Amino acid sequence: MPGKKAAARRRRPEVRESEPTSRDRWLSRELVAAVVAVGVTVVGGLGLAAGQKWLGLGGDKPAPSPAPSGDPIKINKITLVPRDNDNTWVFPEAVGAQTLGQIEDEFQAYEKSSHDIMRSHGGVENGVSTVELELEGNREKAVRLTDIAIRPRCREPLTGGLFDNRPQGAAETVQVGYDLDRDPVFAQKARTDDNDMLPRLTGNYFADQKYALKRGEQATFRLSAVTRKRYCEYTFELEYLADGKPGSTTVDNQGQPFRVTALVVRGGEVDCSAYRQVYRSSGRGWVPVPKSSPCGG
Repeated sequence: MPGKKAAARRRRPEVRESEPTSRDRWLSRELVAAVVAVGVTVVGGLGLAAGQKWLGLGGDKPAPSPAPSGDPIKINKITLVPRDNDNTWVFPEAVGAQTLGQIEDEFQAYEKSSHDIMRSHGGVENGVSTVELELEGNREKAVRLTDIAIRPRCREPLTGGLFDNRPQGAAETVQVGYDLDRDPVFAQKARTDDNDMLPRLTGNYFADQKYALKRGEQATFRLSAVTRKRYCEYTFELEYLADGKPGSTTVDNQGQPFRVTALVVRGGEVDCSAYRQVYRSSGRGWVPVPKSSPCGG
């Protein structure tokens, strides 16, 4: 019958619940696309590591620390160490009246140490000058410090202005010393001599002492240049092995060399007549001393 045939043609096929329809499949594809789009947006907005963590893709693993940059041994601090028992200074030239007035005013103000005052006006320490270095390892593998060498340039002692305030007491204490009057010069062990204001230096310090600095590990060295005969300008050289390769780093005084001078001595006494000017501490300042007067001490 025609009516029954039309009804049969309009009957839709039976669909089982376990089989997705084309509409379901379209909706699934759209949902997946949306989730992927959101994930990409999160990763882009939060950064790769944070985005991975938000999506549960292993972003919780700690990122490896960056490789250290710069020199294998970092120099954290350079300190010019004041003398404990000597406040004698020598200037390359005669000190003018204006400079002398400034020195006197700064001593009276008690705002700076005598060490800082005299250095700032060009004064040079006599006999011993000490520098303290604070070093730090800066490689994943330990850096071996093989030597702290000194690079001096020397000549006759300075004979400009002598500001004489030598002590009558204990000798200077030194950790690592360099005898600038010998050739070659190298780091030596130091010991105090009660009969001498300058330390006695013996042996080879870095031949007996070994240092290996791991990353972040620190070490401090006090290095003293010693002379009885000369005026010297010098720098230090850190020598090391890093990652199996030798290297070195120069240490100076803010782009300038460190300095030390011997006093001019005749017959075991300081020779005042060798200097263009001589001043002696009066307790309240510096007073001139006639060149013909014996320096003594």
